[in-house]
Amino acid sequence: MKIFFVFIFSSIYLSAPAQQFYNDAQLWLNLYLEKKISKKFALHLNQQDRWTQNVSQFELAYADIGITYKVTKNVKVLGDYVMALKKKDNGIYSKRHQYYVALVVKKDFLKWRFMYRNMLQLQNFDPYTRNDGYIQYIYDRHKVSIKYFATKRFEFYVAEELYLPLNNPQLKTFERSRSFTGMFYNISKYQQLEFYFAFQAELQKGYWYKQDKHYDNSLLKHDFIYGIGYSVYF
Repeated sequence: MKIFFVFIFSSIYLSAPAQQFYNDAQLWLNLYLEKKISKKFALHLNQQDRWTQNVSQFELAYADIGITYKVTKNVKVLGDYVMALKKKDNGIYSKRHQYYVALVVKKDFLKWRFMYRNMLQLQNFDPYTRNDGYIQYIYDRHKVSIKYFATKRFEFYVAEELYLPLNNPQLKTFERSRSFTGMFYNISKYQQLEFYFAFQAELQKGYWYKQDKHYDNSLLKHDFIYGIGYSVYF
């Protein structure tokens, strides 16, 4: 039922009327490494680079390192730290620190896999150079995925993710959504290529602790994302 309501809320917000949007085409490149250290534990590293402004500008890079604990065959938990650099309008890169824990539940049926991930994410910006760098921006992220194992080589999937800010003084509902469709190509048992398209939409504006400022003319942003990923398991 929880998964059902996530899909319902997503449909409502994506279909809600809005006046104008700022559209941008982006390219995301991923490298994912995972090392199994026991039957229960695995270490992982996910590195991503993003080009924005209609794929004309390198804007963001991050490294996500963490550990996975396999509770059962269908349940696992993750704990990660993320270090990100994002280019600002003045050309200087801003440092972002993220910490998150996540619960992932899956269920296989014939050639189908159904997955739900619930993530609690904390993030702050330039903690050592900004006066408000100590403030934590807290999100509850929900993601539902459906995968189809077509052959030994090819897997196809769709996914929907919603961002719910927990400590934003302005917003009490979903702020952002991501819709995915993609495929995996299994090069071997331990290597995998991924190609995907994602649509990311700002559902409403929330400026957190800057509510004294007015952004009446700000446009909601729509991102059209083309992604390529390469994964190695060892």
